[in-house]
Order: sequence, then C-alpha cells, then structure tokens
Amino acid sequence: MVLQKATGYSQVYRTWNLLRRAYSLNDGLYRLQTKDIATLYEIWCFIEVSHIVKAQLNLDDEDVEHRNRMEMNGIFSWELGKGEHSRILFRKDGVELAELVYNPKNADKENDNVGMKDLVVPTVPQKPDIVLQLTKNDLQQGMKMTYLFDAKYRIDGKDKGVDVPPEDAINQMHRYRDAIYYKDYDANALKKEVIGGYILFPGDGEPNDVAVSKFYKTIKEVNIGAFPLRPKDVENRKLLENFIDELIHTKSYETITHVIPQKGAYVEVGNRVLIGLVKEDNRLFQAFMDGTATLYYSGKQFPTTIALQDLHFFMPYIKGKGIRDVYEIVKVRTITGKEAKQTDEDDADSKALRLAFELRYVRKQYAEFQPIDTTKMIVHTFVDTTFDKLEECVIIDKL
Repeated sequence: MVLQKATGYSQVYRTWNLLRRAYSLNDGLYRLQTKDIATLYEIWCFIEVSHIVKAQLNLDDEDVEHRNRMEMNGIFSWELGKGEHSRILFRKDGVELAELVYNPKNADKENDNVGMKDLVVPTVPQKPDIVLQLTKNDLQQGMKMTYLFDAKYRIDGKDKGVDVPPEDAINQMHRYRDAIYYKDYDANALKKEVIGGYILFPGDGEPNDVAVSKFYKTIKEVNIGAFPLRPKDVENRKLLENFIDELIHTKSYETITHVIPQKGAYVEVGNRVLIGLVKEDNRLFQAFMDGTATLYYSGKQFPTTIALQDLHFFMPYIKGKGIRDVYEIVKVRTITGKEAKQTDEDDADSKALRLAFELRYVRKQYAEFQPIDTTKMIVHTFVDTTFDKLEECVIIDKL
C-alpha cells in the first residue's frame, strides 16, 4: 500500500494495522484510536494526490519539498500536521509549479482564514481536506489556480451499478468554492480564487459507467463533482490522474474562459473596469476613436496584480487624449503577436502569446475625452479600478 511506502506515514499505516487487529478491545490505547479510520482515508487521499501531481509534472524526488510531519494530538494520538505543516511544494529548476496542503484551516480564534497565505474566508470557517494550487506563468507571472478536494469515507448507495458519493458532501463543495476568496494584499481587496471542488470517496464501479455518472459529468459542467478512489483500483484512479494532468497542462486562458461566468456571480458585477493604453500606431486605434472596436490585446506580459476573473468592463486610454468610452469584456483569450498585429512577420515577438479581450461597445462615460493621472498606471499601460473610483484617476479641467 502507498501508506507503507510514503515517508513519514509508515507509522500511521502500522497504527492502522494495530487498530484492525485490536478492534474488539473495549478500553486502552487502541480503543482511543478507532475513531481515526476516516482520517486515515483523508491522509491516504492526500498522499495519492501528491503522487499523482508529482507524476504528471514529471518531477524527481529532489524537485519535491515536503514540510509534512506527524504531530501529537492529545494522549497516544498522532495526526498529520495541518496547513503549513503539511505543505508540499513542487518545483523544477527553481520555478514553483504546484503546492499541496492538507486540511489547511488555521487554529486562530477568529477562524477567518484557511491556513494558506493568500486564501481567506470572510464569513464562517471552511476546512477542505486537500487544497491544490497550480502556478501558471503563460498569462500572468505567478498566477495561482486553486482546486479543493474533500475525502469522504462514505457512500450513498448505488446508481446503475456505480457507488454514489454523499450528496451533502457535494453540496459542501459548492459552499467551499463560494466562500473561499483570494486576498490581494497590494489592492487590499478580496477576489474569487477557487476554480472547482471535488469529492474523493471509496466508491466502486466500472470506469466506463463512472465516466457517464452524474457526479462525474458535473465536473465538466460546473467544476463540482466526485472521483472514486480506493487502494488497488487502478482503473478508476486513472480518471483522477487524467483530470489532474488536464489541470496542469491546460493554458490559463482556457481555464479563465470557462471560469469567468461561474465567478461572475460572486464578484461586484458591473463595477470593475480595466483601463488600457491604446497608442496611435495600434492597428485598432481608429476603431477605438470611433467607438467600434471589438478587440483589445496586451503586450507579452500582463500584470500579476490584476485579477482577470474580476474584470467586466474595459475603457481605452487614448494616448495624448484620455478616456471616454466603456466596453463590456465579452471573452478573454490569447492570440499570437502575429494575429494581434495582422502582420506576416515570423520573429519571436510575432510568435509570443498576448492576452486578448473581445469587446462589445456599451456607452460613453464622458462626452469628451478626459485625461487621466498616468502615474496610477501599472507598467505605464493599465489601471485596474471601479466605476466608483474612476474620478480618482481622471484629471478634471478646472478652467
């Protein structure tokens, strides 16, 4: 079994075997430990997910940094360290690729966060069993995408020959995803961060039947669902392996394209606006002057301080003139420099990916162009703000 092989967890496995052999005892040390079967399944799932992530990233042992350790939890009771104490970092050539944390809820009296540096629960405490953060650099340097896994040692019967996960556990994943936010300390704002939530449970069923089950199909539909995961069930394990592989290798823009509508229900819809520089040599310059533009594209890099999933509107800043028009951001995708500039050049710049916003004209915010305070622009190109605070950027002509 994996528990026998995993560093730091062999003691848990030996304890589990002792429990099984001494289950009939009514008092003593082993009776105190019998309550931990569900916890052992959680730990086993955590180990399995860590092995899958390592394999799909094609990493060696030296690329994986373990901070996990076993800790005493009362008299004669051991448990895996939680939160930062269980963190596993996956790196390659010094570049962080992923982070995995077990049960990352802080023990603070206020219980206002989940024990990972940037994840915050502003309302009631939430405690997912396993949190996976993938770091992507194709759109924004260091962009993190978060996925929650909850291990449940329960089954709610069968449906068409397939074991079904507990319905209340699926509902809990909806609450986790809706409640956990990302804390942007530079902007002092909360932003949606969690992409999806998934139940891991010891279910059984033919892989082909599992693949068409409701709890599995909803993963594609709403990023909430379940995976059967049991020791030695290699075939159903492949469903989770393939899913994590897809998460790792899917480009950020593809993920964001599907996530924006889902997250839009939980952010300040209709208020967040991106101001972007448009120079005269931009091929779309005249379209922005006329209010007929349908596309805006960035340079090769996009600022990490701007959360794409929070943006709903765009205002072009015409260099030398100011801002005037408001566009709705319909879709976010990537294009090559060659496609953006509509050239036949084939150099490195033409092949580099750029962030593209598909736009729909909405209205004139101002009758005439209004100059803005360009010192507020990020990398001299963008302003991430709200309509409520727009006047703080505009330089009002007092004459």
